[in-house]
Amino acid sequence: MDEFYQRIEDLKQALAGQKLVIFVGAGVSRNSNLPTWGQMVQTFAERIGYPSIERLAMEEYIRIPQYYYCMDESEGHRDYYQLLRDLIPRNAKSNILDELIVSLGPRHLVTTNYDKLLDQIADGYEVIREDRDLLKGTANQYLIKMHGDIDQIEKLVFKEEDYLYYSETHRLMEVFLKSLLIDHVFLFVGYSLNDYNLKTFVSWIEYIAQEMKVKDGMHKNYFLSSSEQAEKDYLQKYYEGKGLEVINLYNLPEEVKDQTWRVPLEEDLGRRTYVVLELLKNENTEIC
Repeated sequence: MDEFYQRIEDLKQALAGQKLVIFVGAGVSRNSNLPTWGQMVQTFAERIGYPSIERLAMEEYIRIPQYYYCMDESEGHRDYYQLLRDLIPRNAKSNILDELIVSLGPRHLVTTNYDKLLDQIADGYEVIREDRDLLKGTANQYLIKMHGDIDQIEKLVFKEEDYLYYSETHRLMEVFLKSLLIDHVFLFVGYSLNDYNLKTFVSWIEYIAQEMKVKDGMHKNYFLSSSEQAEKDYLQKYYEGKGLEVINLYNLPEEVKDQTWRVPLEEDLGRRTYVVLELLKNENTEIC
């Protein structure tokens, strides 16, 4: 069995043992015609006359919204929060990729998205938006909105200071997620390799491994990557050293890639993500 199918088998075992936690990024919501994180930030950049660049640096994703916030002189930063509302439509509907992720039944779902696509369909999952929700949580499965959502627009984690103070403002949530790393497998879907959020998660993985002195024996975590650079040896080794195995969505086995034609999603990346996640439901991993 080659490396790809071995990784799928590892994920299936974690799922069967109720040890799989799926992190859902903006790339999933994009299939419901919602903006990506980068597109949202670009809108803020345009409003403040920030120099136009095709690709933002990692730190700009959080700094540009902070610039806008600092320049916003409206009462209570009303304009800043209104622009966020305008960028996240409330009438968006879940897509079939959302549905597939929920149907897998992972132990917990975690999302950095601000929309409510997963909320619409995640029956049986208790929604956690802030620390106080964890204190009164009673369910066995959580949908953790670790950056908040549009129902509490002023509590969204979006600008630089929100990220810098996250460990203080979301102390219980961060501790809970870090504790899951001890014996749960994390699967990241809908994130890019240069995503600030992914960088944060990877640092958590590395920290836990070092603190528990189990770096060499710690279980693997997985990332579905859409980057053309994902196959580079230096990146593979870099992330492997941090406990993260990269599954390149643009280097799939031919028999898996051939299944994408039947997935009714507009974007090729969404179709590729779907057929890979669908393998987690199949009794026989390899496709004939």
